[in-house]
Amino acid sequence: MKTLLIPFICLAIVQPAYAADSAVSPQTLAEQGLKAGARFPGLADICNLSQALTLPGGAPASAGGNEQKPPAWREASTVMEPQKVFDNLYFLGTRGVTSWAITTSKGIILIDALDNDEEARQYIEGGLKKLGLDPNDIRYLIITHAHGDHYGGQQFLVDTYKPKVVMSEEDWKELEKPELEFSNPDWGLPPKRDVSIKDGDTIKLGDTVVQLYVTPGHTPGTVSLIFPVMDGIDRHVVGLWGGTGMRFGPDEQRIRNYSVSAGRFHDIAEQQSVDVFLSNHPARDGALEAIAKLKDRSPGEPHPFVTGTAALGAFELLRDCSLAQAERIKLGN
Repeated sequence: MKTLLIPFICLAIVQPAYAADSAVSPQTLAEQGLKAGARFPGLADICNLSQALTLPGGAPASAGGNEQKPPAWREASTVMEPQKVFDNLYFLGTRGVTSWAITTSKGIILIDALDNDEEARQYIEGGLKKLGLDPNDIRYLIITHAHGDHYGGQQFLVDTYKPKVVMSEEDWKELEKPELEFSNPDWGLPPKRDVSIKDGDTIKLGDTVVQLYVTPGHTPGTVSLIFPVMDGIDRHVVGLWGGTGMRFGPDEQRIRNYSVSAGRFHDIAEQQSVDVFLSNHPARDGALEAIAKLKDRSPGEPHPFVTGTAALGAFELLRDCSLAQAERIKLGN
């Protein structure tokens, strides 16, 4: 069985519609972002200009510590049943963090590995089996960014199923530093260097192509993805934002980079007709509520994950509200 990692050459990389500067007030930018992303209330705290930005680990910037403290949006990691979301996309994870499984004609592409090996065993391996899928079909593990709640379960998956582990070059380098930006005793070991991708690369497996874009900000090499999903005869396109929060303190330039990345990815997503917004935290992208609705969906009813052009509003919120935060820092507020 042969799999290919190939450069994506059919899509011209567009320039961001928003430059990382603005004459608009931070409050106006935040209000614009909230309005655009109203469909996704789990993102709203990014627009809160009265809330202190936090240092790595979760302590407020004014507190000067690195204590581990979960952000308000992340609910306790309680059990979630695995769920078929589209004909070729499956939710595996907890109420706190998501692993997505894309099924193809040649195997499974897994996106993220949860916090640790035990979660990977319980929720990824166990979840696939509950859904009637074979974990032995996992061919790729794409890690969206270099934080342990997304790579922590990789060792179990690599030892057991031997997938190729994919990250951006920038985040491979992050994990090779002597000291990591974020650490937590509940997280598993970082992966060993494997497949390194650059902006605009794709993974092609069987009948499916996943587009990969490097969207720096959350980490230097956060990867965001675009890929097709099917709902019966209806085709939709997912835009998955790889790193949502800004829990690295009041770093103005880094937050501006985040805004530019979100603006650029918005434009790419618009060009690709993205109509489904996803992230890797189910409280962020509305997956918790959408899964509940999906279980009660009657034939012919709209798919609760498909939001049409409102999906693009999530990227507008990320773009505008991060820029508002950068402008707030610039003004000394």
